[in-house]
Amino acid sequence: MSERKILSKILRLDKYIYIDLINLDNALQKGIFIYITITSLNTLSQTRFFSSLLDFLETNLVLIKNEFSDEEFQIVEALVDDFAAIYRQQEVTLTLLFSSVFTATIISLIGLSICYLILKFLLSKDPKPADLIIISCFSSAPGLFVFFTLISSNILVQFFLIMISGIYALIAFASGLKQVYLLRNIEVVLLLVALIFSGAILGPM
Repeated sequence: MSERKILSKILRLDKYIYIDLINLDNALQKGIFIYITITSLNTLSQTRFFSSLLDFLETNLVLIKNEFSDEEFQIVEALVDDFAAIYRQQEVTLTLLFSSVFTATIISLIGLSICYLILKFLLSKDPKPADLIIISCFSSAPGLFVFFTLISSNILVQFFLIMISGIYALIAFASGLKQVYLLRNIEVVLLLVALIFSGAILGPM
């Protein structure tokens, strides 16, 4: 099965694609490559979004000047300027991309470990760690849409592309879990909640 066909089926939420993938030769290696590519794109797109957001704040801060006293507005303006100066000093380098991929991978593996424990001990399934990793890596494919944030200057378009891609990836992951482990909807929701909360807790650390 070609990479284009795989991506097409994932994006269309094909009912059997993940069952095919876990039986595909070199599926793990292909999945990891897709995951690394998507995570790198996410890092670049989020960096561009925050840069655009800072530009927007600096340009439009004067519009809310009447809501503050002169002293308060000067404090807010100084905070925005200081944050923007610090943020823009951090260039996107290979080191930053590597650090981002490494951190995201650790958080994902911990989240998948929690999913594994729930599947095995709470839902009485027989999950294989490699299969969970394959499902997770390939379900990140909708993240390819964030590429368009790199060529868009509209902050709202950037925001919605990032949000929609993230939600789409979660739906694709849920679809994969349901296909491979024959789960009910409530069981899929339980696993997604566990995954999201683990990411929310570990993300700031």
